[in-house]
Amino acid sequence: MPIQTAIFTFGDRYVSGGAKDEGGDILNASCLKMGWEVVARQVLGDDEQGIVVQLVQTADSGVVDVIFTVDGIGIQTKDRVPEAMYQVCEKWLPGIPELIRNKAFEKSSLVALTRGVAGIRGKTLILNLPGSPTVVKDSMEVLRQILRQAVEQAKGTPGP
Repeated sequence: MPIQTAIFTFGDRYVSGGAKDEGGDILNASCLKMGWEVVARQVLGDDEQGIVVQLVQTADSGVVDVIFTVDGIGIQTKDRVPEAMYQVCEKWLPGIPELIRNKAFEKSSLVALTRGVAGIRGKTLILNLPGSPTVVKDSMEVLRQILRQAVEQAKGTPGP
């Protein structure tokens, strides 16, 4: 059965049309290429409580296995996705963002300024990705190797 995903890109600049959601486009294409289903895709603003509501509603719906967030994990004042995650997740998966940063560090040391986290709410994984299309593409190469096992474990089904 294909992994069911939701993709949310967070940033007022995307909502206003001031920036194109290239990272979200790459992520969407990567998910489809891997045979996963994208059941929701949306661009939303930087409001922390709005982020919390979106993540909670989507995770608690039972429809998706994985929620990907794009952007909103930097060190600017408006970047509030990690703070929202702290209000949403029940368990943490620190190894996933470590893998993502290690892979991205090969191309740019600026990835050290990202604050993305990964966690679980209920049986849904929630993963933060940077907004950079290159980092999103590289992240998916890493995640492709571990995500099915992570989804199975989160759901409580036996894996390989």
